[in-house]
Amino acid sequence: MLRECSKWFAIVAVCLILSVFSATAQAATIVGAISATATSEFGGDFDIGNTIDQSGLSIGFTSGVTDFDTYIGLNPIHTFVAIDNEWFTALNVLAATIVYDLGAIFSIDRIAIWNDEFSGVGMVDVFVSTDNVLYTNAVNGLMPTNHDPDTDYPADVFGLGGVQSARYVRLEVSGCPQEPLSQGPYCGLGEVAFSAVPEPNTFALATLGLVGFGLRGRRTRRS
Repeated sequence: MLRECSKWFAIVAVCLILSVFSATAQAATIVGAISATATSEFGGDFDIGNTIDQSGLSIGFTSGVTDFDTYIGLNPIHTFVAIDNEWFTALNVLAATIVYDLGAIFSIDRIAIWNDEFSGVGMVDVFVSTDNVLYTNAVNGLMPTNHDPDTDYPADVFGLGGVQSARYVRLEVSGCPQEPLSQGPYCGLGEVAFSAVPEPNTFALATLGLVGFGLRGRRTRRS
């Protein structure tokens, strides 16, 4: 009887350890793109690369390492200083398509957008792809905050309608500039990043399998 209790105690202990390990492993990390293209750029110091290089952010992050929720909880703000920090479309171009390459396939569930306070985008539709050829519509009609001009601004975080498998993320931005506070006939963004959820941990799954095998073996010996 004592030996049976010991076995059950060991199984319960393993399950508790795995539950803690799994909860830790499933924490989402913040992921930035390795490259970006846009159908329109103002040029010079206002190219789309400014939205992926963390320029202008008050707090930096390590892509694929920094915990997403912890980072956002620190309230990282983006400077309103545009040069070398923000992207703008060409003059009087009030909609654009942006493609972000994450560098590898990730399971992403949220997007963080630091929307420019001068000529911010009014609406964002998000599409995802693993090959940059076939795209799936993830979510439509995201409406980033209309910030006061000439003020530093925080991120908006939006869900992507569930976990999406993606290497490439395409943003269709429109409604530029936001009214009535925006001042310039452009689209503008400060920074864009994503929340990546790890795949189920293979070690945890394998250990659970062994526990299940042990229980099945005990039932077989008893019958």
